[in-house]
Amino acid sequence: MKKAAVFLGTVAMILSLVSCKMTVTPKIDVTHYTEVPPKMMFLGDSIAAGYGLEGYSQNDLYSCSSYSNILKEKYEAELDGDCQHEMVNKAVSGATSGDLLDLIQSGELDEDLRDSDAVVISIGGNDMLEIMLEALKSMGITEKGDFNVRDIDVFSAASSLLSMDKDVDEALVQFEKNIRTISEELSQRTDGTVFVQTLYDPLEALIKFSMITDFSEEKIGKLNSVISENSLYGYKVIDVASSFKGKADNLTNIGEFDIHPNAEGHKVIADNVDAAFRATGFSYTTIEYGKKELTVYWKRAVYGGCAGFVLLIGIVIALVLHKKKNHE
Repeated sequence: MKKAAVFLGTVAMILSLVSCKMTVTPKIDVTHYTEVPPKMMFLGDSIAAGYGLEGYSQNDLYSCSSYSNILKEKYEAELDGDCQHEMVNKAVSGATSGDLLDLIQSGELDEDLRDSDAVVISIGGNDMLEIMLEALKSMGITEKGDFNVRDIDVFSAASSLLSMDKDVDEALVQFEKNIRTISEELSQRTDGTVFVQTLYDPLEALIKFSMITDFSEEKIGKLNSVISENSLYGYKVIDVASSFKGKADNLTNIGEFDIHPNAEGHKVIADNVDAAFRATGFSYTTIEYGKKELTVYWKRAVYGGCAGFVLLIGIVIALVLHKKKNHE
């Protein structure tokens, strides 16, 4: 009976071992490094939305030659075969920094923000440029080249500028509060790198009216200083303003009294954003298979078998020595 029980136990053990899969192929997380983001997101105002470009629609931001779409096409080709590239554009034409803050805090963007590698923001123009344009219109300036400085009432213009000065300064104070909170809110919603663009000066082209160009240069300069100084709150600065300086005539639609960048302007912004991305660097993770190895069950069986074999050898040696001692 004992021999039968031992035999049956041995058979059962062998069958259980045979029924278990002997090897397994482990999954390994592999990190890959790339110069451009696998997923990027664009937020902000009409500059980021591509307003004024051919193919632009408030309900479709993906059919015009905006800088976001230029980069999307470029990166899809660059990352092809490595990983899929994704671009999301949630910019809203006419948005101020306050509007952007409200949108972020609403939670509407959370899902896309969560897995974005880069978040690019264009904001601030509507906080102050609209104030300037309204002041210019009140002076009778509605197009870049259709006015004569001699026809403008200097005292009326000075009064408008004085009023505008106060409004713009108040807007700048609020903008600084908003950009800090925007950065803090984004840091809670994404592990991606946040970038904020500086604002170019489209009114520099109104060379007939130095009072306006000087005012614009000063106020937009202050806005850009606010953007740069507050980058310590967690974002990187893309200095679009420097690339546009002295080129507003060629890179914007200011000739039609439209402050937005034209197609050439969007190409310049795309180059700026691309350079900022490559200076930062990104990574993505894939799941790959390693070399086959014994399953835990079989490892235990092998280790147990080895230990049993060593024990058996020890017992045999002890018995031999004991038997030899008895013969002596």
